[in-house]
Amino acid sequence: MGRPKAEGSRKRKAKDPNRPKRATSAYFFFLSKMREDSKKAGKPITKIAEFTKECSAKWAKMNEKDKEPFAKKALTDKNRYDAEMAIYKGKDPNDAGKPKRPQSAYFCFLADFRLKMKGKDIDHKEIIKMAGEAWRNLDDNEKKPFEKLAQKEQEKYEQALSDWRKGGGGASPSKKPKQEENGDEDEEDEEEEEDDDDEDDE
Repeated sequence: MGRPKAEGSRKRKAKDPNRPKRATSAYFFFLSKMREDSKKAGKPITKIAEFTKECSAKWAKMNEKDKEPFAKKALTDKNRYDAEMAIYKGKDPNDAGKPKRPQSAYFCFLADFRLKMKGKDIDHKEIIKMAGEAWRNLDDNEKKPFEKLAQKEQEKYEQALSDWRKGGGGASPSKKPKQEENGDEDEEDEEEEEDDDDEDDE
């Protein structure tokens, strides 16, 4: 009689057939071309691992100019993926590829706080709660390094947003991201949401 499976064993998620196909990287476009070239030359690929290893070595030796055609294809495919994912998630496709809003001073502090708590046996929600409490107890001088860091993040975001719009992103100018109030409970809720933000990269 076999041993029963542990109750906590995770079940693999069923793949959603409607989910857009992931973007193809420049290297995989190159690999695909190498396969086609091999096929046209009448050289069947008998050992996949060996063939892939050879392609990988060739790719590593190529300069940026040689890689450019594949990089362009990859960028086009990424734009396709971003637009399809926006529709799939019910978002405006015009926002595809839009830079993520910058971190507030509190979130910069939270990232630092998490690093200090790394390795400690403390629940994620408890760490968020402790961070909120610690932030509220900081004086203005103690908050300054995080406020400066947040300002730099804001400047980077504005530049990235400007570049994105110049590249045709967004049908109309987007509203500026709403800055969170320092230490508010809303920040704690938003941080938990941000953790789940990046399911795209499966």
